[in-house]
Amino acid sequence: MDITDNLINKIDIYLKQNLLIKRYKHSISTARTAKNLCKLFGIDNKKGYLAGLLHDIARDIDIDDLFKIVSRDGNTISSEEKEDPVLLHARAGAVITKELFNIDDIEIIESIQLHTTGNIGMGDLAKIIYIADYIEPGRKYITKEYLEGLRGKSLNEMFEIVVKSVADYLSKKGHIISTKTLQLLEEFENERKK
Repeated sequence: MDITDNLINKIDIYLKQNLLIKRYKHSISTARTAKNLCKLFGIDNKKGYLAGLLHDIARDIDIDDLFKIVSRDGNTISSEEKEDPVLLHARAGAVITKELFNIDDIEIIESIQLHTTGNIGMGDLAKIIYIADYIEPGRKYITKEYLEGLRGKSLNEMFEIVVKSVADYLSKKGHIISTKTLQLLEEFENERKK
């Protein structure tokens, strides 16, 4: 995929017009964090930046509109998504990315779709976006000590640490932990037992 400055500028303008300022800043910070992680792990950092920029493109869309948008992706809406519709912003973001910007790169779309829940078998770019979304510098709950604990880890080790942190965070806040996230946690546990 050819990622041009013109494409980045078009997306940036769209985000400025359609996201709350704090979400826009979060998207920029996630994109920069993803770019740096991609460089660290030898992954296309332009794709990382682009996926980070786009990951929350649908986050500030009204819930009723989210349901309409995800109906266009051809997948059913799960009971978890009905119970916690904010989960739909990831799927809706993938639809918007395809429809508005003609981006159909599988790795970028997967990164946007899975940044809220993760999934077994997800690709490296998707793991990076999941991590970057959680650890970007604007996140007040991420400490220097936490980041130090990630230093020197492989991508898979870092991903496991972050997924566990996300699950703990959601649990403490009384939010739903998606089935996909629970399956990931189970996979990590099974791998440890081997």
